[in-house]
Amino acid sequence: MKWFDPDRGTGLISQEGTGPDIQAESKAIRGNGPRLRPGDRVLFDLTHDSAGLRADNIHRPEDARSQDGPRQQSDEQTLR
Repeated sequence: MKWFDPDRGTGLISQEGTGPDIQAESKAIRGNGPRLRPGDRVLFDLTHDSAGLRADNIHRPEDARSQDGPRQQSDEQTLR
């Protein structure tokens, strides 16, 4: 996570220098809720809509292992 404001329910995910920042909204976070902090590594599904790029199904890698078992990296983005 580049930043996340839980009061506003929005933030940005940085692609570690490989592309534009991705919009993140609290409604797209699964797992432990909107408790993401700058520097947290997250997995998400990338969606393009009329507002641009946004992240859906946002979760920490450890949340994916504990709830669903090991995840395939090919269908998700791993960014912060």
